[in-house]
Amino acid sequence: MPIGSVSLDKSPQKVKSITRVGCKASLRVRRLKEGIWQVSVFVEEHNHVLITSPSKMRGLRSQKSLSEEVVKMICDLNAQNVEPSKIVEYIGSQSGGKHNLRFKKKDVSNKIAQENRKLVGRDVETTLIYFRKKQEVDKDFFYELDVDDDGVVRNLFWVDGRGRRSYQEFGDVVTFDTTYNTNKYTMPFAPFIGVNHHRQSILFGMALLRCEEAKNFVWLFRTWLAAMHGKHPISIITDQDPAMKKAIQEVFPSTLHRCCQWHVMRKAREHLGVLYGEKSGFKDELAAVINRTLTIDDFQDQWAAMIDKYKLGYVKHLKTMFSTRHEWVPAYFRGTFFADMSTTQRSESMNAIFKNWVRSHTSIFQFVKRTENMIESIYQRESDEDLRSSNEIPHIKTRYVIEVEGRRVYTRSAFAVFRELVVESTIGSVREIEKDSKYEVVIRFHPFIKNWIPETYVVDVDIPSEKFSCNCKGFEYEGLLCSHAIKVMQHVGFLHLPNHYVLKRWTKDANVVSKNRNDATCLLETDDSQQLEEYRIATLKSEFNKLAVIGSKSAETFARMKCRIDDLKGEFVEIASPEEDDIPTDPESDQIASTEEASKKVSDPYVSQCKGKRKKPTRFKPAAEVAVKKRRRCKVCSKIAGHNARTCPLALRNEDK
Repeated sequence: MPIGSVSLDKSPQKVKSITRVGCKASLRVRRLKEGIWQVSVFVEEHNHVLITSPSKMRGLRSQKSLSEEVVKMICDLNAQNVEPSKIVEYIGSQSGGKHNLRFKKKDVSNKIAQENRKLVGRDVETTLIYFRKKQEVDKDFFYELDVDDDGVVRNLFWVDGRGRRSYQEFGDVVTFDTTYNTNKYTMPFAPFIGVNHHRQSILFGMALLRCEEAKNFVWLFRTWLAAMHGKHPISIITDQDPAMKKAIQEVFPSTLHRCCQWHVMRKAREHLGVLYGEKSGFKDELAAVINRTLTIDDFQDQWAAMIDKYKLGYVKHLKTMFSTRHEWVPAYFRGTFFADMSTTQRSESMNAIFKNWVRSHTSIFQFVKRTENMIESIYQRESDEDLRSSNEIPHIKTRYVIEVEGRRVYTRSAFAVFRELVVESTIGSVREIEKDSKYEVVIRFHPFIKNWIPETYVVDVDIPSEKFSCNCKGFEYEGLLCSHAIKVMQHVGFLHLPNHYVLKRWTKDANVVSKNRNDATCLLETDDSQQLEEYRIATLKSEFNKLAVIGSKSAETFARMKCRIDDLKGEFVEIASPEEDDIPTDPESDQIASTEEASKKVSDPYVSQCKGKRKKPTRFKPAAEVAVKKRRRCKVCSKIAGHNARTCPLALRNEDK
């Protein structure tokens, strides 16, 4: 094309350098007969400069190669969310330096992209077959799929057997939130999360939602309820999403639904920020009215007094907060078990973890695999905490017998909370209201809290039945005796911790026992599951690493060990064969291609963005959080017409005149 001309036929392309120079250097060999070969053509002369440096030769296309072992390592590291540059660094360190590698970062990226392309058009199909294979290993594994009229996947839910069993023990309170748009289909991740016996987060089920409508939440909640054998949670915490609220009312009519207090107070800061600065003391008093009132009547009275004191009857947002008070104010929930949770922080934290694991190009199958890795880390933390609770003895801070008994039965985390309650019971004074039946606990000061407002609590006592009921409802709300009840117990001379005030969920023996496959005795079993195969690989790698250190000490040991390893490879390659019962992890494996159940086709969700770089996962905001964007008015004509003062038709006509 002429210089300076523009082509409208196609977009500009990158200009590549010339690498073909017509060199005639060649070597041709032919076989004459069995065992005899002949060089038929040999041209030695080159018409270009030869590259003789090994570190530079590895960059030539003819010299690049990715061995089977390297490809396996790349796939394993990518499954652990390791970036291509870090993969090259790691493999280079295992190979004595990056100058020994016969590939570059771009080759690793291309290989990962090649593996990802295997899932195009068969992402959900591969995931479903993987789930069916999981069920053969874990009989309690559960999954459910929701498709639209065109057969396109709309929602997906799954939970392993351990999650279902854990829900039977710890499924009293659940937090649920859809926070991040995750994969290339922008399907928000929706986890059902509870609290285990160590007061740590535990997953009761995972879901991917195509859209956040009430009917999709209804399907999801019903599916989850079916997976959990119909057991309704006592309480559930979500954000202020109206679609969730509507679905919970329909599916969980007996469950107490509570909105996240953090979301409510964040909106309050946005609307009341000016008042916080203008009205001295208003911010602290608002927090005290919300969090320190014990009864509904007490809250309503103090709220009205606060509005009157600061003359805030005109503030619209305060009226909105008061109209929805039954959805988030603690006084309305004190008699219900919430495991001392008032926010969806555990869901937010879980989504923050997933943000590091999920990319905009992540497929559903990859998402499921990475979810399993994350769940495994959760179970490992729980196992580590089990060990610490059984192997370590926490310190005590008082001489009360009840604290010693609590240390014996509670887990470390639960006892840490209980111990602080026992310490707080040493503050304040007790006054008898009714003989041996009703006592008043007055706390006039607190050594660790500034500007403490005196508080009074009433504890009802029934000594024969060993019951101590406080009007703060601490035990009902948190599952541990409150400091006021402990104070009265010490006052009347009741020293021991009643059994009915020890919830099993906080004890050391509350853990759901799962089948442990990670022991040396199972390595020789014939039940060759995928988990067992991975443990064998890890065990053999550990042994080979030890041999590598020994073999590298001298040239003699290296030569002898290398010879033995070659003999071992030749011996075991002949007897090794793929197992038919293994769970397929490769999208192009024969199991997936030949499975009869794959004939029931379902379509992948619609890809959200086809051109350009996809956006990073962003937080999904419910309708209640989305602020309505005000449209700007033209300063000339005062109309909302999509123009401004410079482009206003009226202003242009005036200029023409």
